[in-house]
Amino acid sequence: MNSAKTPILNHSEILTKLERMACEICEKHINSGELVICGLNSRGFALSKLLGEKITAIDSELRVKNVNAVVEKDSVVFLPEADFAGKHILLMDDVINTGSTLMLVLSEIYRQKPVSIGTVFLAKREHRNFPVKADYVGISIATTLQEHVQFDSTDPDNLSVYLV
Repeated sequence: MNSAKTPILNHSEILTKLERMACEICEKHINSGELVICGLNSRGFALSKLLGEKITAIDSELRVKNVNAVVEKDSVVFLPEADFAGKHILLMDDVINTGSTLMLVLSEIYRQKPVSIGTVFLAKREHRNFPVKADYVGISIATTLQEHVQFDSTDPDNLSVYLV
């Protein structure tokens, strides 16, 4: 496999994508009161915090709570511990690939009977193994099975997305 990185999104473009998705989310959740954004693992959680800030800047009356869904093997731990019953939930990750992580977290949250569940992804690939849909997407990328989309969040002031 070729190890060359092809830039897809730079820091400024990522922030613009998050701003657009925040506007879309605010339109849909204008009367929701509270929104729980559940970031999947560390990269999804980092993005969920940025998205939450943008949502709050647009609609200060929409309360946003960020939760980190830490997935290890076949189990999910929510930090902080969260009650999803009767709430509007957004699941956020950097890139949707097969959909397996999303399905695991989704099933845990669904058992608590939330009002609604939506999905948010910075980048979407079309090679999924599970029937999950992306409600809010920063960028859709057509790739081969051998190519991978990588979100680099090692420097919070210089986020980027690459095709590897």
